[in-house]
Amino acid sequence: MLKHLGAFLLRLAASAVVLMLAVGWVTPGNSRNTVARAVVVALLLSVAWFVTLARFLWFLLFPWLLYAAVWVGTVMVAYGLGFLQSLLLALALTFLTFLVSLVFGLETL
Repeated sequence: MLKHLGAFLLRLAASAVVLMLAVGWVTPGNSRNTVARAVVVALLLSVAWFVTLARFLWFLLFPWLLYAAVWVGTVMVAYGLGFLQSLLLALALTFLTFLVSLVFGLETL
């Protein structure tokens, strides 16, 4: 049980750090870019990944559209971004997540 909890906390910390780096890259000087906010947003987005069924019904379009809407809305509200900035953040986050998984072999949430 402790191994699973430790793995979850490590993935959560990695997700929060990658999210903070992406937000700092897209909107430098954003006052809302804090560790606590990144952890909460990473938790919300990981829950949304399961609740919208995008994790399980990956072959259907509707769960992905629902998850994308939740993702964009969460990021826009949490960091005070516009729609296009949130899409740019998604690109930066994808790139940084790829680098983390390539270098460390760690899958973020």
